[in-house]
Amino acid sequence: MPAFTIPGLSSGQDTNLIVKKLVELEAKPIRRLEQQNSFNKAQSKAWSDLKTVTTDLQEKTRALISFTAPFAMKSIVSEPEGIISGDASRSASSGKRRIEIKELATSHQISGEKTDVNKQIPAGKFKIFSGDSEKEIEFSGGTIRDLASSIKISAAGLVNTGLVKVDGDNYVLTLTATSSGKDRKLKFEDSNGVLQAANLVGAIEPADPSKELNFFPDADQIQVFQPEKYGIPSDSKPVFKEENGKKWMEIASVGSFQFGIPTTEFKKNTKIELTTSTEFAPEDKLELGILYKENDKEKMIFETASKENGKVILNLKNFPSGQKVHKILLANSSGKTIILDSFHIIIPGEFKGAKPSKEITEAKDAVFLVDGIEVNRPKNEGLTDVLDGVSLNLHKKTEGPVNIDIKTDSDKGIEMIKEFVAAYNTVLKFSKESTAVDKNATVQDGKEEGAEIGQSFWEGKTKTGLLSGEHTVIRLIAGMKTVASSSYPVSGENPVRMLSDIGINTGKVGSKWADIQDGFLILDEDKLRSKLAENPDSVRNLFAIDTNLDARMDTGVAVDLLEHIKPYTQYAGGLVSGKVKMLEEQVADNNKKIKEFENHLVSYEKKLKSKFLYMEQGVGKNKAVGAYLNNNLKGARNE
Repeated sequence: MPAFTIPGLSSGQDTNLIVKKLVELEAKPIRRLEQQNSFNKAQSKAWSDLKTVTTDLQEKTRALISFTAPFAMKSIVSEPEGIISGDASRSASSGKRRIEIKELATSHQISGEKTDVNKQIPAGKFKIFSGDSEKEIEFSGGTIRDLASSIKISAAGLVNTGLVKVDGDNYVLTLTATSSGKDRKLKFEDSNGVLQAANLVGAIEPADPSKELNFFPDADQIQVFQPEKYGIPSDSKPVFKEENGKKWMEIASVGSFQFGIPTTEFKKNTKIELTTSTEFAPEDKLELGILYKENDKEKMIFETASKENGKVILNLKNFPSGQKVHKILLANSSGKTIILDSFHIIIPGEFKGAKPSKEITEAKDAVFLVDGIEVNRPKNEGLTDVLDGVSLNLHKKTEGPVNIDIKTDSDKGIEMIKEFVAAYNTVLKFSKESTAVDKNATVQDGKEEGAEIGQSFWEGKTKTGLLSGEHTVIRLIAGMKTVASSSYPVSGENPVRMLSDIGINTGKVGSKWADIQDGFLILDEDKLRSKLAENPDSVRNLFAIDTNLDARMDTGVAVDLLEHIKPYTQYAGGLVSGKVKMLEEQVADNNKKIKEFENHLVSYEKKLKSKFLYMEQGVGKNKAVGAYLNNNLKGARNE
């Protein structure tokens, strides 16, 4: 067991302090690594901040490059307000229009008679119609409440259901069409008497008689239809024959033709019948269809036809009522020659159904005059097909014409450009501060004598030189200034070539170099507003223009700036991301070295203490021997 020793007792030296000083001296590399980490972390934050402001500039610039950037947006102002509202796109023609609203579109609303809440209504099926839409409802029987709930669930989207308590146990059921317009009038098919038992409808009104058209097309009204698809010559024609005053036509075993007919307005459930003496098997394929126009666009319905009782039949169950048909289509792939004797078109009369007990609100179209021209629409809001590029909302009837003014709204575009200029200047300002160096600074600046340089010191210098001399930052700023001062291709009338043409520059003409050398952009809002009012498309084209009509923006301030700053904002493989990653790796590597050196210091301190311990013990022994010898020598002299 080693002897107990008090440090410094024998040598008279503070060995603990000596060990501490030696360990601190040995730990100098750790302090250097920690200082380097502090600097790396501060520099990493500076790079991250640069990426943040550059990404913000990227977002503000990308907004300017969009095809929907609101440089040419227009607004609608009505006089007086509250009668007409709406939105106008850049394609809308500016100017004033006079609109007089005579009728607003209304939704059909009906109600029944008072019905006892406890009355049992029989089970059965019924249908509700509104325009071309219909809902078939199977009611399992019950009270007026049960019926209202069944209609609410099964006819959702077609009608809105209401149940009003009138007095005592009596309720009234109301139905309102979800869509407005006279063609959306509610009609009912109540073959089982369910709705009549609920006092909602009365007796069934007879439908109007159907309209029949009978004709036989002439040869000059017939053309081949899709010859490539059916593999027939493009000049194919049916064969016309006549005997004893009777005419018919023969269509080859493989043939496809379109037959011109007088333009006729069809309705839902219109039926086309072609009479024939040809007998067909169930597997024989015949197709029958029509060509019609909807919103000036030609559309087609072409389906497999049914064959029964010497007729080829097509029932247009889902045809949009009110559209006009001008051709009938027939394709024969049966392998049999078809003999056609006549063409019949049966247009059903108006279905009236069971008459509602009470009509609360009549179904009406909106009726209004635009510059004296009468217009009818089935709704009041979102009228996009009245004026080009304009969506109108009608709010109330007028006693006479009111004025609406369609004019350019520059505020949104100006606000976007302001945000772009602010983001651009923020990048320049941050870069200037982070690369600036105080030429009068000394080595001791920012550090007191004997103090350690920690991360707080470097964070305080984040904008004062942390990125000085970095070519990455220098290239970023140089490229941005080049883009902002370049001239770009022009198109259209009154074009603009440079940012200065729309009031964005680095300073007024004649400004001192000291005022403009930093390259900060200055916006003249009045000039920009004037240019946007004069020619908004030219302003938009300055930022982004499609020069080769491939639906992609090719050049312009925004396009070129986005391309330039892209490497600085990328997360994977970006210049700034690479810098941050490198610094983080250095910090991690330094931390590993610090850990290893700290382990070395522990063993080093232990080794020093052990050596000083043996030294103290040696000094103590020597002193004891010396004292022993001195005592013996003194004793010898005394004898």
